[in-house]
Amino acid sequence: MRKWGALTAISLGSLLFLIDTTAVTVALPDIGRSFETSLTPLQWVLNIYTAVLAALMLVAGSVADRYGHRAIYLAGLTVFTAASLVCGLAPGIAVLIAARGVQGVGGAAMAVTTFALIGSSYAGRDRGIAMGIWGAVNGLAAAAGPIAGGLLTQYISWRAIFIVNIPLALLAIALTVRSIAVVSGVRGKRFDMAGLVSLFRIASFNALMVCGVISASVFACLVFTSVWLQGTLKLGPVDAGVAMVPLALSTFVTSTLVGRRLQHIPPRVLIGTGLLLGGAGCALQACLDAGSTALSILCGLIVTGVGVGVLMPAMGTALFATVPPQRFGVAVGASTTARQLGQTLGVAVLGVVFQSGVDAVDGLNRVYLVAAGLGFAAAATGFLLIRENVGTTV
Repeated sequence: MRKWGALTAISLGSLLFLIDTTAVTVALPDIGRSFETSLTPLQWVLNIYTAVLAALMLVAGSVADRYGHRAIYLAGLTVFTAASLVCGLAPGIAVLIAARGVQGVGGAAMAVTTFALIGSSYAGRDRGIAMGIWGAVNGLAAAAGPIAGGLLTQYISWRAIFIVNIPLALLAIALTVRSIAVVSGVRGKRFDMAGLVSLFRIASFNALMVCGVISASVFACLVFTSVWLQGTLKLGPVDAGVAMVPLALSTFVTSTLVGRRLQHIPPRVLIGTGLLLGGAGCALQACLDAGSTALSILCGLIVTGVGVGVLMPAMGTALFATVPPQRFGVAVGASTTARQLGQTLGVAVLGVVFQSGVDAVDGLNRVYLVAAGLGFAAAATGFLLIRENVGTTV
């Protein structure tokens, strides 16, 4: 078990910065009532976090290369912990939004280093297993966040969503210090702009970036699913979270199983299949009417979860295989930026689509159809453009 201590520390960090995206979606109605605010400021509670993450990924990756991934991971955990405390104690919506922005600073440092720390801590079959488990935790965090947020919001307070981060982050810090070896960075290294530009000459890398941006729209749908479940169906936060459990479970089980076979299946096959299933799952949910219940989206959630479970570990393995080792730090920053940018754009764009509907049901159907179309387009990109050879240029 000792050799998996590093993976536990890394997975805890991933769990923290991902779950604070989806857990908050269920709490938004309560936050709005608490501060007597409208939908637009509430959207910023989500968007400021993902926007800061996206904006700082490349910088954080460069800093991590210079000072060491372990050191920057620990710094990110520390900042995230402090910001979580301020979020939990926020006296108003403006302070909450600002603290969420600071959370994003810590989250950026954690996001770009978790991936690299797995690469430096494990090799061969162990790396494949670690990537599968890490991907499963990521999928579980992103998908199970709503039920965690619902439980905390309904039985304690929306503030508990942030306060609970503190003991988990402290545990992650302790495990990191104990289990992950210190590897010095390259102190004289500056931001590798030439290296970043060279990456965009690799066809597979470009395809991975496109797939990363578009696939994030799947999780953006959860915001509007939560609005429908609570606003239209009048479910409480816990019941709304329970309605999304099938997505979490199917993601976790699939990602765990896929991780054990990553070495034997071409990445483009897994990535294309995952995106295709994600799009199909969204399409299956786009048939709601006035008589629909939470069970109406069950099949679609399961198919989407299976797709995400296939996609997440495969994306990580494909990046390892596609990028030359000397460009890995900046590649991780670019990849994580793409995903967070996709999440931010997804919430904003799908928000416009949702509000264009004649009512919440019609708006949500439109959201699912748009997300399905994007998923199918991303699947085609993955199948056609992700190649097997490292460094294959355009």
